[in-house]
Amino acid sequence: MPIFTRYVTTELLKIFLTALLVMTLLLALGIGAREGISRGLPPILVMRMIPYLLPEILGITIPIAVLLAVSQVLGRMSGSNEIIALRAAGLSPSLVVRPTIIFAFFVSLFTVWTYDLAATWGRPGARRVVVESVEQIAYGMLRTRKSYSSQKFSLVVKDVIGKRLISPIITIQVQPETPAITLTAEEAELFTDRKAGALTIVCRKPVARIEGQATMTLPETYWYTIPFDSPAEPLHRDWLAMSEIPAAIRKLGADAEQLKLLLAEADASPEQRQTWRDQLHSLELQIRKLQTEPYRRWANGFSSLCFVLLGCPLAMYRRSENFLSIFFLSFLPIVIVYYPLLMLANGLTSSGTLPSFGFWIANLGIAIPGMVLLYWYCET
Repeated sequence: MPIFTRYVTTELLKIFLTALLVMTLLLALGIGAREGISRGLPPILVMRMIPYLLPEILGITIPIAVLLAVSQVLGRMSGSNEIIALRAAGLSPSLVVRPTIIFAFFVSLFTVWTYDLAATWGRPGARRVVVESVEQIAYGMLRTRKSYSSQKFSLVVKDVIGKRLISPIITIQVQPETPAITLTAEEAELFTDRKAGALTIVCRKPVARIEGQATMTLPETYWYTIPFDSPAEPLHRDWLAMSEIPAAIRKLGADAEQLKLLLAEADASPEQRQTWRDQLHSLELQIRKLQTEPYRRWANGFSSLCFVLLGCPLAMYRRSENFLSIFFLSFLPIVIVYYPLLMLANGLTSSGTLPSFGFWIANLGIAIPGMVLLYWYCET
């Protein structure tokens, strides 16, 4: 590797890793605190969740850290007349630009991989921490709010002493189609069995009432087990690796074909046919989102490279060692052009108005002007 290329790459890597570490840490703590407050998680569970949040957070912080590194290194080189010295020696500024773009290219590939990691490891892991920690979460909320609710059960208590729930009213709704069960007791306790994947409620002197039926007196000590929720949604695009998406599309496509056959052949009531149409529409929308998901991840991942294509010429044109002014100068068109185009492309491609590669519109919106500026700067 030539000395100058090694010098530029080393400087970029130092600033990039420092900025990435600081921004990722701050964002992880902020998101962890928000999740902890909204879900009633104790601090120890928030710390357990943070590693699973990192892949998704890196998708946000990496492009900004790359732009910050480029603004710092190229701005300093331009401000200290190192670029002018290159020209005076008969060399092109592309000697500085080339390693910067190569560096951003490999960082972009890494960013694409983090999206897959977030889908297959990060989100399922964070959800598993929350699901398996329902006992601690419930106790935390019961101590502060005297109530707790989830999809399968809710609890209201008069007081909490240690692990004892005083005068609890427990409403259990395991399945939406089954009647709710309401348990009242003198005391109750919660226990988590992670191996069995369930939460157990132990009631003392309970009375049960099933919705629409008579009240029943139960044994003096009554155990009720509630299985944990499934830890993932395997056919949702946010929970699939790109390699798993084709199989998911085929499965949903087969379900859609079955519904089309039912609509074409079955002698059903208008209400049933409308239900099938709604289900078919939902499946087609889900299939469309899965088909566009690889394009979305690649486009979002390569935003780092596009940011650099714009940031390089602006940093060199600015000729200032104040990297913050260069960073904000580069980030302004990204805020004005890139993010609005990204939201527009997301809506139009997911609805089918634009083809799947429409996700690259936002990238091209800043990459093309950046490449034009780079050409002018390096060739003039």
